Amino acid sequence: MLHYLSQNCEEEPIMIKAIVFDLDDTLYDQQRPFRQALISVWNDPAAAGHVLTDLFEAFKHMNDRVAELETLTMTQVFDRLNAVLDNHDLPALSHSVWLSFWDRYQKEAAHISLFKEIREQMELLKEHYELGIITNGETHTQKQKVQRLDLNQWIKSPNTVISDEVGLRKPDPRIFTYFNRLLNLQANEVVYIGDNFERDMVGAKKAGWHAFWFNHRQLDLPKSEFIPDQTIESPAELAELLQAMSVTTY
Repeated sequence: MLHYLSQNCEEEPIMIKAIVFDLDDTLYDQQRPFRQALISVWNDPAAAGHVLTDLFEAFKHMNDRVAELETLTMTQVFDRLNAVLDNHDLPALSHSVWLSFWDRYQKEAAHISLFKEIREQMELLKEHYELGIITNGETHTQKQKVQRLDLNQWIKSPNTVISDEVGLRKPDPRIFTYFNRLLNLQANEVVYIGDNFERDMVGAKKAGWHAFWFNHRQLDLPKSEFIPDQTIESPAELAELLQAMSVTTY
């Protein structure tokens, strides 16, 4: 069910004018290409379940750092993944196997698709709100993803803000403020939806935005002075919330 966090019923209704999404693992399942690529090179029952989840979380974290730090090599990423296997008392995979995985991952990532539940809401959302994206990453890579997801039919190209392009990275609140200036919006007129608590929720709340945590990986709520305005735990729940926002004033 949707988790509606405390709101004062006596306050004036909030007029939301824009809904902005994170990209990776929010609008599409980033774990799917990772899973497919890993299984293709590691035909082992251990590739399933919690081991794969831990490997994906490590990969996602290190992959973010690769985009952020030029000195970090893919070898270091692979070493970190082998450390995860070691934590599970599993043998390390060879460097050549990891290179095969990376090659296959690139191919699988070329076939990403929107969560179908979110796709079904986009046309209606477009009628009521300005839609946008704020994403960390390299410009060409992130623009390719936007194109593959066919997002430009609902989201105007200038409304896609990429960290590499503007020189700011989440959770820096200035990247959210940049978006405000772009669309001439007040902070409390925008909702941000993202899967990463630190980058998405903390960054948006620091900027004064409303923040909806798309916690579809069912992670524990971190200790933080910032609390999401909503917490949603599945694409179906997010679709339900988006549909409600299309017919009522949030």
